[in-house]
Amino acid sequence: MNLLHRLFKVLCVVVATHGAVFVSAQELSVVKPRKAGDFVNSIGVNTHFGYYDTTYGKYEQILKPRLLELGVKHIRDGTYNQDVVRKYREVGQAGVRLLLITSSDRAVSQAKAIGDMLWGVEAVNEPDMRRYEGGWVKFACREQQNLYQAIKQDSELSHLPVVGLSLANIRRSPSELGDISQWMDYGGMHPYAAGEYPSKHWGWGMSMESALGEARKVSGDKPLLVTECGYHNRIAEKSHPGVSEQAAAIYHLHLFFIYFNQGVERSYKYELLDLKDDEKMSDKECHFGLVRSDGSVKPSFTAIKNLISLLDDEKKDFRCRDLEYAVESDAVIRTTLLQKSDGSWWLALMREVDVFDLKSGRDVEVEPIKVSVKFARKMDVCCYKPNHLVEPIAELESVRSVECMMDGCVQLLRIER
Repeated sequence: MNLLHRLFKVLCVVVATHGAVFVSAQELSVVKPRKAGDFVNSIGVNTHFGYYDTTYGKYEQILKPRLLELGVKHIRDGTYNQDVVRKYREVGQAGVRLLLITSSDRAVSQAKAIGDMLWGVEAVNEPDMRRYEGGWVKFACREQQNLYQAIKQDSELSHLPVVGLSLANIRRSPSELGDISQWMDYGGMHPYAAGEYPSKHWGWGMSMESALGEARKVSGDKPLLVTECGYHNRIAEKSHPGVSEQAAAIYHLHLFFIYFNQGVERSYKYELLDLKDDEKMSDKECHFGLVRSDGSVKPSFTAIKNLISLLDDEKKDFRCRDLEYAVESDAVIRTTLLQKSDGSWWLALMREVDVFDLKSGRDVEVEPIKVSVKFARKMDVCCYKPNHLVEPIAELESVRSVECMMDGCVQLLRIER
């Protein structure tokens, strides 16, 4: 066992109670898990394959190898030419699927050129930030309807999902646009957390509940996609605050679980690569990536890669089985219960705590607290901390409860009978 692995075993202690504490059924809850593969499928990332004058222009050196290494199955992009189509198809051979931002007059020809790796199409991005003759609302309604009809009326493409346009100003624009859900299969939204814990801020200072309510003014009861989200690392930014690379890595894992718990079908992190070298940190747009402009990976990349590696499960044809358990703590703990086709349950534990101080621009040292997880029967449990390791930090056999010492990082418990 290497030194780093031993260190995390000390810092992330898990104490087992081997049947010494009896937990009655009344103290526990029966929870129906969701499929682990569905959670992995909910993780996406934005790319710019055609931005040749940026880091994305280094396709063979950085873009393709880092994308495939990350393991994410879904990308969102709006660039198109024959060279880009070739590259889309190439990564598609590795299982990557594309959500293409396009226009109604070009959608059919572009979709047919891209082929099977295309997952769906999306209308114009953030039209409320642009000027159109007759106003953006009129343009957005017309473009969404025309895109939907163009795809659905083509026999080769009618199976493709059509995603509703996402708005920049989620506080004002949804009321101005109104319900256009009849022209979409999925709604879209951009709930940037602006440097805060992801459940606290869903754009324009709005709460999670308020932002979801605004998005549904446009998409009605259609399932939602978060087509852009995440954190950048320009700490000095005031209008849209950034966080450190370390804090972003912690928040990004919380973000995917929180959105998944809210019923969001997929969340596309913005974005895969830092656009350009910006050593002076003068432009936040150059620091949203999971990968730096020199091709080196940030802690967020490693965390998401580890998370996908641990939870990935290709098998779909199985039925999830309930798990009876309880989580006890003095802190606010969010949970997500998943199950793999091999029968193992995976319980994500998330402590709702700030790990970055926006006023001082510094990371917060979070004091670990005890979180107890109790089961109705003896279980074999492995504990993981994907922000740091893909290997387990503790392995326990035949236990009725575990006590996890949690800081701000997500912890995963693999639970087996």
